[in-house]
Amino acid sequence: MRGREAVGPALRAASRAARTGGRAYARVVVDGRWYVVAAWLVAAVAVLLLPPAPGTSGRLLGGLLPATSDALRVQERSLEAFDVPLLSGTAVVVHDPAGLDLLTRADVALWALATSQAELEGRVPDGPGHLVGAVPLPTGSADTAVTYLYASPGTSLTRTTELARQYAAHFHNQAPVRTYVTGVTPAQVAQGDHLESRLCAFEAASVVVIAGVVALAFRSWVAPVAVLAVAGVGFVVSARLLSALAQALGFSLPDQIEPLVVALFLGVVTDYCVLLFSTFHQELATAEDPREAARRAVARDAPVVAVAGLTVAGGTIALLAGDLGFFRSFGPALSLTVVVGLLLSLTLAPAVMTILGRRLFSLRRQQEALGTTSRAPDRPRSRVHLLTTRRGAAVATAAGVALLLLAALPVLHLRLDQSFTAGLPEDDGARRGAQVLQDSGVRGASAPTELLVEGQGVASERDALARFQELIGRQPEVVGVVGPADSPTAQEHGIVLSEGGDAARLLVVLGSDPLGAEAIADLRALQGRLDGLAREAGLAGASVAVTGQTAVASELTALTRADLERTLLVALGVELVLLALYLRALVAPLALLACSALSVVAALGLTTWVFQDLGGAEGLVFYAPFATAVLLVALGSDYNVFAVGAIWSEAARRPLGEAIAVAVPRSTRAITTAGVILAATFAMVAIIPLATFRQIAFTMTVGLVLDTFLVRPVLTPAVLTLLGRAAGWPGHRIRTAPGEPRPPSGEEAARG
Repeated sequence: MRGREAVGPALRAASRAARTGGRAYARVVVDGRWYVVAAWLVAAVAVLLLPPAPGTSGRLLGGLLPATSDALRVQERSLEAFDVPLLSGTAVVVHDPAGLDLLTRADVALWALATSQAELEGRVPDGPGHLVGAVPLPTGSADTAVTYLYASPGTSLTRTTELARQYAAHFHNQAPVRTYVTGVTPAQVAQGDHLESRLCAFEAASVVVIAGVVALAFRSWVAPVAVLAVAGVGFVVSARLLSALAQALGFSLPDQIEPLVVALFLGVVTDYCVLLFSTFHQELATAEDPREAARRAVARDAPVVAVAGLTVAGGTIALLAGDLGFFRSFGPALSLTVVVGLLLSLTLAPAVMTILGRRLFSLRRQQEALGTTSRAPDRPRSRVHLLTTRRGAAVATAAGVALLLLAALPVLHLRLDQSFTAGLPEDDGARRGAQVLQDSGVRGASAPTELLVEGQGVASERDALARFQELIGRQPEVVGVVGPADSPTAQEHGIVLSEGGDAARLLVVLGSDPLGAEAIADLRALQGRLDGLAREAGLAGASVAVTGQTAVASELTALTRADLERTLLVALGVELVLLALYLRALVAPLALLACSALSVVAALGLTTWVFQDLGGAEGLVFYAPFATAVLLVALGSDYNVFAVGAIWSEAARRPLGEAIAVAVPRSTRAITTAGVILAATFAMVAIIPLATFRQIAFTMTVGLVLDTFLVRPVLTPAVLTLLGRAAGWPGHRIRTAPGEPRPPSGEEAARG
């Protein structure tokens, strides 16, 4: 009991201190508004002088894996045992729908030989940036020939792709022969090009959407201009500051994260501005001096905005819990973006708001407080009142949970996909080349798999290796294999037989997209049979290992699933701690996070259904579910702070049912506007014509819509009603009936 007696006064003292600090902070920001604006403008000019950090779009798929990767270790052993690499990320496809004639086939072989001889004879420039070899691959297809290209060490992906196009140009005058440059490297370059070409359009569309929604919400053209001005200054600071911090702290900024950073920053800043402007508008109805109304609005909203921003930053920084460096780079980037947006919303937004005063709103909006007018209809309050009865709350909870569970069902068969070519637009050259290979039945030729056979003297066991190659070729997943059986002489070494004699390798072509979910499953099935096939071939003393892009994708898929589970648990833990501290309760945060988590799973389920089941995609791009799940958890907690914080504030003065009936209608309009803006901003990501970003856009939009129109206005009050007093456990803040006595505080108990 003495513990409770000590806690009560301490909490009240902390609450009084927070209110006092909030008022003092509001006075400083409002009274020093011109200094705040000047400081941000100076900061914007200063950061423009900082050099931006380069992205990491030039990294191959293998660069995403840790150094302990089995596939990468096998690749290293292969390069140590052999003179030349067997695998290439770039392929030139020569295709004639009527069938390649003998002259064209001969030209394919001779042009590859000439390219390789130029390197051997030293007829190429020194250093990186040139081709060092070209190797034709037997495909068994009458209409398609494939040649693998190898660039000098240190050659960039862009330069490698350019060299491949120059190589392919040799066949352009041989109509009706068509050539395509495809493979992992050209597809990565194409993805970067498509992203860069549409990034400005995405940003412009986001600005238009934000301006339109804010203008409709406040019925004013000044409010959206103010919001965009605040966001514009902050965006300049955020982008350059993020680049500088990336260089200083040593984390990377993949190009793939840029649209997410832009959408998150614009959405968060706009949301907080909308909430702050809404409160300012309400205060203008009773305050004669706009500066006093601004002080009240800042004092009332600044603590809530601060806690909300910290929940988003805390949720996104949980990405550091992952093992993959690619995902770990997301954490600091997204978290720092939110922190800058939070600082902007707590300083520049109030300053601009105070300077504009009543001019921020139209005449009509000056006369009506946003969402709390005297003419507000009773019907919305009646709908909320239904959720404050146990029967109504039970029905709403059951219906809402059932709907979310139904939407979540497809997630049970969600597959992850790493294909670069499948995500490209249909008219892209790299994708067209991959489609030609698909139609010819050798889709896996764009990124074949390497089998490394290791054992003492294994290179001399030519008959056993030939039998092993034959057995591999009979497997249902395999459409082609090149190996020791194809060596013209018994003494040929350095390509498929090592000079040391202790290693041999085979090039295996799978029938499906080598980075797709189907190929990953096929390779895993093949790996499970390799040891048995080796024994059957007479290679009982040898070991067989796998490398190549499909093997890398297989490991990446497994690690992504593990990282997703770990990161979500950490994110939920961080949000639980922050919400528990903010609400001074444990049960309510647990229930709220459960609702948010169910909403996230439902969004992923709907994405799986739309893109995988209806759209025919082999799977979702591996980092799309990862990034969206963490973002939705963090943003869901953000809205929890605004929605439940208002209920908790009212619950200090009235029973829980009345608190819900009063607080929900009061906060619904501003929260709904903020949710719509954030959902619309992320929807604009779909402008980028890549499957990755369309999946991200869909998941984020659906998740935010579910949160805005189902979880927050329906499930949240319904669940709190069902929990009753237990929602505030272990605290004693919640009452469920008028006149219900509260537990005595320490001071009251002492007087009694």
